[in-house]
Amino acid sequence: MPDDPKKLAREYFASGYNCTQAVLRSVLEERGLMFNQVPLVASGFGGGIGRQGGICGAATGGVMAIGMLIGEFAKDNTEQKNLAYEKVTEFLNRFRNEYSTVECRDLIGYDVSDHDSRKKAYDDGVFARLCPGFVESAVEYVLDIFPI
Repeated sequence: MPDDPKKLAREYFASGYNCTQAVLRSVLEERGLMFNQVPLVASGFGGGIGRQGGICGAATGGVMAIGMLIGEFAKDNTEQKNLAYEKVTEFLNRFRNEYSTVECRDLIGYDVSDHDSRKKAYDDGVFARLCPGFVESAVEYVLDIFPI
């Protein structure tokens, strides 16, 4: 096993990856499914999908990782979708139970779709202080749902 996947996700985030990229890459590396385009595929999902403040990038990365892991457990498209919906619901419920919401703007308390508000969030250190915890939790939840 490489480094601890939660620690690795935190390191990816600290190095400049968005939440989605950090979660997806660390989970896929943990499971030997990493491919070079992962950071590109996940690049537009940070900040609540394109900095719109919607669903948290860490949660989105978890959902994407679940989709990748489903293929190991389901045979056909219908079974894959049904299992994905079940596991995504489990994942999002766990995230909500921990943080009360999956919405980026509510988790960090700033409107990331507004330039000035986003700048204030950076200046206040919100992303560095809060988001690594969301990233680590998302990785943990996905790997708990799909234990080795």
